[in-house]
Amino acid sequence: MPRDDPDRNKSTRAGARRLIEQTPKALAGLAAMSGVAYLAGSVYTKTYFSEFGASWILEEVPEATYFSQSWVPLLLMLYFGYLATTNLAVIGSQDDVTAGFQFRFSVALIRYGSWFLLALLVITPLLSTFGYVMSAIVLSIICIVAILLLFSSALELVVVRLTTRGRLIDLSMTYIAFAVIAAGLYVVPMQLGMNWARVDKQPTSSLLTVYLRSDPETEYRLLFSVGERLYVFPSRFEGTYPPVQTAAIANVGFSPPER
Repeated sequence: MPRDDPDRNKSTRAGARRLIEQTPKALAGLAAMSGVAYLAGSVYTKTYFSEFGASWILEEVPEATYFSQSWVPLLLMLYFGYLATTNLAVIGSQDDVTAGFQFRFSVALIRYGSWFLLALLVITPLLSTFGYVMSAIVLSIICIVAILLLFSSALELVVVRLTTRGRLIDLSMTYIAFAVIAAGLYVVPMQLGMNWARVDKQPTSSLLTVYLRSDPETEYRLLFSVGERLYVFPSRFEGTYPPVQTAAIANVGFSPPER
């Protein structure tokens, strides 16, 4: 036992040193992924408002405001931050990570998961085209899970390849995985934005119901808000796009006006 303690302490120090050496790379990767997440959120937001025929809203609202409405970038950035710290710590403390079940599982996920995600990225737009909105939303959410798992496995293979000496690890499928992930970061937010907008345009929408004091006879839905401005549209309308309009918060009530 006393002999094991020095060896264990030595291994711990070596793992900590590797982690410190890789931290700048992890931070750079996190910054890059944050930029990718920003673009994904931008695609989601623009597609959502475009489905309402209200892309002009984006010209009136600061980017930081409307972009923060999308949960996709926040989810990706938090996950990448967690991944960049925990994966490097675990890999740095193991002598032969390639012999573990986790590494073999990651290799299998890269080999087969890329084609599975690619199939989902083809099927989801087809469902959306033929009007299967809820099915497309469910598949889009599955795509998000697949992207996160595939990215974590691809990142693990890259980190092991960079930190493990004397082992040749083929990264060809990893590059394919990154290409499919890049496509998914555009297709998935676009499909989510489009199909959530189609759901929100329905009379049974879960958007907040409001009433305008200048038009007490009409029921409106609250599409978006920033500061003292609200963007609303009638809960029932004709045509493809609802007539979205701007309303001052002083002109809006959240209960039916007294008749």
